[in-house]
Amino acid sequence: MSPYFKLLGAAAALALTGTSVFAQEFPDYYPETYRDIVEASRSESGVMIYSNMADNNWQPLLEGFRAKFPWITVETVDLGSGTVHSRWEAEKGSNARTADILVSGANDRWASYGKEGLMEPYESPEFAHLPEFGHPYPGVAVMSSDPLVITYNAALLSEEQRPTGFASLVAATQADPGSFDGRITTYDAARNSFGLAAWWNYMNVKGEEGWANLRAIGPMIRGETSGGPMNEKIATGEYVMGIAVSGITIFPRLEQPGGEILGFAFPDDGTIIMLRGMGIPAGATNPNSAKLFLDYALSAEGQTLVGKGGLVPYREDVPEDQVRYTFQGISDLIGADNMVIAGFDERLITEAQAFADKWTAAMGGQ
Repeated sequence: MSPYFKLLGAAAALALTGTSVFAQEFPDYYPETYRDIVEASRSESGVMIYSNMADNNWQPLLEGFRAKFPWITVETVDLGSGTVHSRWEAEKGSNARTADILVSGANDRWASYGKEGLMEPYESPEFAHLPEFGHPYPGVAVMSSDPLVITYNAALLSEEQRPTGFASLVAATQADPGSFDGRITTYDAARNSFGLAAWWNYMNVKGEEGWANLRAIGPMIRGETSGGPMNEKIATGEYVMGIAVSGITIFPRLEQPGGEILGFAFPDDGTIIMLRGMGIPAGATNPNSAKLFLDYALSAEGQTLVGKGGLVPYREDVPEDQVRYTFQGISDLIGADNMVIAGFDERLITEAQAFADKWTAAMGGQ
């Protein structure tokens, strides 16, 4: 029986009869008033989520949540990280139905929202059971901790040609420029919020060494704004490899038809770990249902299902044998010193334009 809620069958039976008496037993660290949130959710109209995650990433978590709260319908809309926020910002002042929960890797936006108080400052009972980085601002939580990896076309690059990191990619391009020129991809940090957060954090750690490496191969790179197309173009041979590609786009792809042609590696000179933000907008139409979903996604059971969807959970009590990777498992595998944590530094706001300008110049080799 799930430790998250006990006596689920009895609760479901009561829900079918329309009674407001609850048979769920919550973990002992949940307040008694939590039942009021559950009761209030029954009169709401479900949960709308805007995210930068695909249906296959969401499926295990949604199925688990539906089993706990069968009266709550959850809809997800798959958007780019920046679009998650720009769409919500455009809709929030109108009468259109908009998101009850936002999930994205646009960490500059999360830093801004945290400072401006645009998210509901809900204090989840799960926060005390998360690492410190799991709750960076009031109203902002971390859903997952996803690595950005090297991906490559195994049919086009021999083992000797496959870079193991950023520095080795520079060496490979110098040794054989014809194999790589125009055939490398990554997130374009000047056009994509996800790419901005990833590469800003990487350069913040690597400094001039990182910038020198980017200038050395920048003219060979074609930037993209989404991980799925990157992997498809690598599989078809349009690109031979990508660097700092989201793991959640490549891991499921490996198990699909044609996935055997793709390979990946954790960069040995700095693997970016993207902390994916999650929050409930202040004034959300269905706040109680949204709180239940956020709490479930952060619970041990929910984080395990997050892992089954291809993302990387970061709670220490997630069973390693139930998911592909955990934050702690990646740390053990590549070394904590090799993890570049892409969090929610406020300088993502203040330095964004200067960074984008410098990035654009480096991509031209300047």
